[in-house]
Amino acid sequence: MKTVMVLIHDDASQEARVQCALDVVRAVEGHLLCLDVVQMPVVTDGFGLGGGAGVLLMDEREREDSNVERLDPRLANEGISYEWARVHSHADVTITDNARLVDLIVVGKHGVGELAESGDCAARLAGLTSVPVLVVPSEQRRFDLFGKVLVAWDGSAPADAAVRAATPLLKLASEVEVLTIDEGEENADPAAVAAYLDRHGCTASIREEPKSGSVATQLLAALETSGAAWCVMGAYGRGRLREQLFGGASRTLLAKATVPLLISR
Repeated sequence: MKTVMVLIHDDASQEARVQCALDVVRAVEGHLLCLDVVQMPVVTDGFGLGGGAGVLLMDEREREDSNVERLDPRLANEGISYEWARVHSHADVTITDNARLVDLIVVGKHGVGELAESGDCAARLAGLTSVPVLVVPSEQRRFDLFGKVLVAWDGSAPADAAVRAATPLLKLASEVEVLTIDEGEENADPAAVAAYLDRHGCTASIREEPKSGSVATQLLAALETSGAAWCVMGAYGRGRLREQLFGGASRTLLAKATVPLLISR
């Protein structure tokens, strides 16, 4: 893992995104791609785009120009390799088009310009790219890569992909715990994950819990009591939920987890 992309936009979670991205880049001695997102205004009249749209776009562009001017001197003093790129769109596909040669995308639980910490932006982006996505709460001010990590693993292909993507970072952790909620699936053996990580020089403990009620509630409780600084997960959920990229349990964690989540599909 070397190239990290962080979404830049003057909103409530920008500081969290930037700081966590910097922590990753420093830890892996990597490169930071700062993608500045200038949101396109949606203003309509009877003829399509209203005349006010151009004014709103100009205001948005000027606001982001000022935002970049404030951030660039800070990044220049961080002692890292970085570059800037800009997109004029609020479309998720425009963002992922710029992520083709990156190893990690850092986003906030607040999507760019969104008001609620729903995690929906992260889920949408993960659905459009194979690049892992790091989702950080708005109040996050550092990413403790050297603390404990919880891996929520259900034996699915997305969970496998999340573990593979996270392995370079898991090797930095002081402790890795693989948690499986036993739903009777034959291929959900956490020992397989521990063996995989061991071959990469990362020792992991395993924990299996029988399912008791809501998987989402159980995972949240386990995450909160584990003392983990961050969590790795794929699309968690069985049956028809698997047909949706991120089922109910994953969406709940994206919205309610109080630590960074690394997700993949």
